[in-house]
Amino acid sequence: MNKGFTGLPINIFRERIEKIKQELLKRDLDALFSFSDEYRPGYTVYLSDYYPINIIEESPQGVYISRHGDVVLFLGSINAQTAKGISWIKDIRSIEKMSLFFNKLKEKEGRRLKIGLVGEALLPVKYYYKLRSCLENHDFINADDIINKMRQIKDLNEIKLMEKAAQLGDQAIREASKRLREGNVKEVELAAVAEYTIRSNGGNIGSATILSSGINTMKPTWRPSNKRIMPGEAVLIDVNPSLNCYCSDVSVTLFNGRVSKEKQKLLDLSKEILHGVIKYIKPEMPASAIYDYFLEKVQKVGYEKYFTPYANGFRAVGHGVGLDVVEWPNLDSKSNFILKPGMTLAVKFDLHGFNFGGIRYEADVLVEENQCRSLNNIIYEDL
Repeated sequence: MNKGFTGLPINIFRERIEKIKQELLKRDLDALFSFSDEYRPGYTVYLSDYYPINIIEESPQGVYISRHGDVVLFLGSINAQTAKGISWIKDIRSIEKMSLFFNKLKEKEGRRLKIGLVGEALLPVKYYYKLRSCLENHDFINADDIINKMRQIKDLNEIKLMEKAAQLGDQAIREASKRLREGNVKEVELAAVAEYTIRSNGGNIGSATILSSGINTMKPTWRPSNKRIMPGEAVLIDVNPSLNCYCSDVSVTLFNGRVSKEKQKLLDLSKEILHGVIKYIKPEMPASAIYDYFLEKVQKVGYEKYFTPYANGFRAVGHGVGLDVVEWPNLDSKSNFILKPGMTLAVKFDLHGFNFGGIRYEADVLVEENQCRSLNNIIYEDL
């Protein structure tokens, strides 16, 4: 029985290692080294089933996989002690002694090593400096795509975990909504209600809660403040729970108390557009169709200037979601990859720049064989 953090069967992890092994042979690489940490854990939790914690040491995690199928887990010394009772990987070592391990491999091969690196953007410079003398051309070979492509398609076990995480996100928003209706509450207090709901139901906070009100909703991101939420103000709630390491990313916008017909119409339109794109998405479509759908809808009602400034660049209208709240692939006007069954995406519709602030609706969606469906129910509820 697996004691790992995801609870997934051990054979799933062994199958992942075998796929990586075959890819290493195709690319003529000696090994793969995958790196991440507590805050962006996906690249290594996907392989080790261990989720490190930042305590009196940092929380680095590295997984080494050779072309022969050897697997070594590298962690900080304290996390390494804990992982021995959790990860399915038996060979667990201190990451601070990693250079000794790689130097022995170099001596054994009689040459510098060809190592594919996953997590290039995450690897601290100090570890790179420790290893580069062992590497061919003194450098790693970027291999993010190997695990990105594997993680992009979720199996049935992963989808079940993501459904549970989505339900937890829904419940966190429901509880925050109830507290908002009671009145006299600050942004930070409302965020605490949402996060308490997540924690008290066995979840973790996958990434920072965004909770803004009034003019603060003008900005696409915001750290909850001591600002008191006033009657009639817009309230943007964006929660990111993690349950068994799998995440949800869900957002709604509410108004505190009575709302004008104009603002209610804007809320209804935003929900309608998000509902519509979920019905519209089908497998074998280019991912850019999501952006195109949103743009067409806002152009019809004259709201393009409230949409396009916030829908360009990274995470423009969404992103992949799974072991990380935000993971590959990116969703924008240039996303030319094809939607495939098993993909899980956080699809995000933003309108900002109104005199009262802005609106966001976001949901996790699953691409299925013939359709797409939302994993979140909260976007269909009247709060």
